Amino acid sequence: MRRRAKRSLGQNFLVDPNLQRKIAAAVGAVPGEPVLEIGPGQGALTGHLAESGAVVTAVELDDELAAALAARYEHHPRVTIVRGDILTADLAALTADWGRTRVAGNIPYNITTPIIFRLLRLPYPADIVLTVQAEVAARIMAGPGTKTYGALSVGVAVHAGATRVCKVPRQAFRPVPRVESVAIRITPLSPPRLTAEEAERVRILTRAAFSWRRKQMGTILRRHPELRCTAAAVEEALGARGLSRSLRPERLSPQDFVELSATLLARPGSRV
Repeated sequence: MRRRAKRSLGQNFLVDPNLQRKIAAAVGAVPGEPVLEIGPGQGALTGHLAESGAVVTAVELDDELAAALAARYEHHPRVTIVRGDILTADLAALTADWGRTRVAGNIPYNITTPIIFRLLRLPYPADIVLTVQAEVAARIMAGPGTKTYGALSVGVAVHAGATRVCKVPRQAFRPVPRVESVAIRITPLSPPRLTAEEAERVRILTRAAFSWRRKQMGTILRRHPELRCTAAAVEEALGARGLSRSLRPERLSPQDFVELSATLLARPGSRV
């Protein structure tokens, strides 16, 4: 199956067979285990995943590609092709056991962050292996105090651990993108660190903090329109963590954001 990529859907097809096998092997599915593949495209990973004995559900937004894959795997006992949007689909209903499901995909650069955060809502899948833009991978794996550390770093860290699988060079794709890519593994925490309500508080705090990342935390907590905490509450919360109000957001650890959100955004009268 060969077809020109649609720029509107952010399509870049992985054509290097060695990298296809390497990424599929990194998924680590065993016979009978459920796998959700996001954006199978021309089926670069689908066949390798099926060969592992996994039960593969592949979700494809492109009508033509979904139809071609459905025809190819019509009689395959362990491969199901679903025409749909991963950002709106009921993920837990796509496989027989979402908690055991391994997720894989070469995902469009323009919707990488929404996809990752969708996958990291409760309940979590078992494991996630995605090919993403190298810059995004660096942000996901960044630690406090680094230039790339931000809301995405914190947003992933409070839900999961992230490690690099391998580099995926531009030349491995058709059409050739302008940027380098990296396959990363995101392993959700078990048991989860946060409830859904706690996760929403952390999201609000980190989004606000890093949207004003050049300002000091004392100012952000008191003046940002999504927060507007009282001066007394800010002093108490920062003091309990041993944090100075002059610190900027990139100096705070994911745990700092978790505890500050619990202290400040769970108070009576707060917005969460």
